[in-house]
Amino acid sequence: MADNMAKLEEAMARLAVTMEVTAERMAKSHDELERSMARSREETERAMVKLREESEARDARVAKLREESDARAAKLREESAKNHEEFKRDLAAQNKKLSEKINEVSKSIDKWIGHFGTNIGTLVELTLIPGIKLKMKKFGHDFDSLAPRKQYYRKDGSMLAEVDLFLENGVEVMAVEVKTQFNAPAVEYHVKRLQLLRKHDTERLKDKDILAAIAGLSIDRDAEELASRLGMYVIKMVEDDKNITVIEPAGAVGKW
Repeated sequence: MADNMAKLEEAMARLAVTMEVTAERMAKSHDELERSMARSREETERAMVKLREESEARDARVAKLREESDARAAKLREESAKNHEEFKRDLAAQNKKLSEKINEVSKSIDKWIGHFGTNIGTLVELTLIPGIKLKMKKFGHDFDSLAPRKQYYRKDGSMLAEVDLFLENGVEVMAVEVKTQFNAPAVEYHVKRLQLLRKHDTERLKDKDILAAIAGLSIDRDAEELASRLGMYVIKMVEDDKNITVIEPAGAVGKW
């Protein structure tokens, strides 16, 4: 029995030592856990602080970008409004100049019509005839005769066509259509007249090239460009000095 008691006391002593060691370990583990948790809290707080700082920095950048964008938009609106006003002023100025030019041309035309009426023969006599032969000679066409209001007839005696001014030499002729105002349809009509003359090929036109020109006090740009493309000469009558300006075709001289 004494042996059993001794063994029991020995076992109790070992248990006490084990419990003490366990308690120390637990205390140590608790301290480490506390320290670990403390470190974790510090790291979390630092991360939160950094996150707030970054967030505030982003908000500040966004605010700055928004401010800059608003400033640019305001500047663009201001410049757009300014440009619009400048455009309106420029357009008004151009319209004014155009109106003045139109009025000037209209007055010029009215003056000529008032002076000559609608008599194309008078325009031809006073403006074209004095200088047309010399002008055309500079372009290589040496005409030795001219006739205003030249009329051509069919074999049955009916009129084929009338040419306002007709120039000729031994190898070529030129039919000039004259108007106070010239537009594109008038050019097209002149082409039909030329084709008609060529088709019937009267005795005086046979074996001769038919050249063409248009002449006017006011010639629309469309009419001038069309005539030039077709190979016609464009003759502008100048009011002030009763002179003419002859413009060559854009390409080869047209022959009918």
